[in-house]
Amino acid sequence: MIQASRKIQISKLAEYVANEFSEKNFTLLDEIAKFESVPIHFDNYEDAFDGILLYDTDNKDFHIHINIDKGNKQNSKRGRFTLAHELGHFFLDEHRLGLKYALLEPHASFHNINQKSAIELEADYFASCLLMPKDKFRNFSTEYRKLTGNKKFSIDTILSLSNSFQTSVLSTLIRFGEVGTHEIFAVISKDNVAKWFVKSTDFPNWTFKFKIGNAVPKTTVAGEYFTKENSKYTGIESVSADDWFYTPSNDNRADRQMYEQCYYSDSYGYVISLIWFD
Repeated sequence: MIQASRKIQISKLAEYVANEFSEKNFTLLDEIAKFESVPIHFDNYEDAFDGILLYDTDNKDFHIHINIDKGNKQNSKRGRFTLAHELGHFFLDEHRLGLKYALLEPHASFHNINQKSAIELEADYFASCLLMPKDKFRNFSTEYRKLTGNKKFSIDTILSLSNSFQTSVLSTLIRFGEVGTHEIFAVISKDNVAKWFVKSTDFPNWTFKFKIGNAVPKTTVAGEYFTKENSKYTGIESVSADDWFYTPSNDNRADRQMYEQCYYSDSYGYVISLIWFD
């Protein structure tokens, strides 16, 4: 976990940089690296890493290496997040100076939603704020629903944000959980195992009917997908709060209509179950 005060510090820096180098909602990562005189090398590094920031002691400069063998193609959504992550290591003083003065060992970065390293968590958060500045992100969420006439929330809002900011669906979902315009809960699962979850602060703090590392509940839309053949539902489904949570009997929020909609990633094999109220 990153402390709240540290998050504020990182987001202010990242969003300042984003606002200096952007076209509408698109953060110009190449221009940022060019301005800072940090060469970017997209090359084949097999399974060594997604990205890495290295300090050249001979020439006294930094270089960013991005591994296209891991799917980090230039200007792809995955590649953009990897590059933004490495720029985070460069812009955060503790990371950059630690590498420069050999206080930190050069470390390979990997895409990992269960990230544990404090340094990697900070670089991930910087990347999220750099690619999806809070005000622009929230404004687009609101304007999208007005322009399309989609007054009711759905996963289309997340997908449209992903396309507008050129960020992965998963990183967009995580950002929406923190600064979005609607209360949400989402479970990321793979092979019928719940891997992770995202929850906005305004979503009720109910006890889950599942554990991370175990199967998702069978009565949910995601549960039916994993346990029944030909049950890939992409539409909005009405569900009961009791399908996912143990709801307190004295909490009338459980009486509100709850919805679940799934997003299926064919590339990485995971399922996102997005849950929300009217």
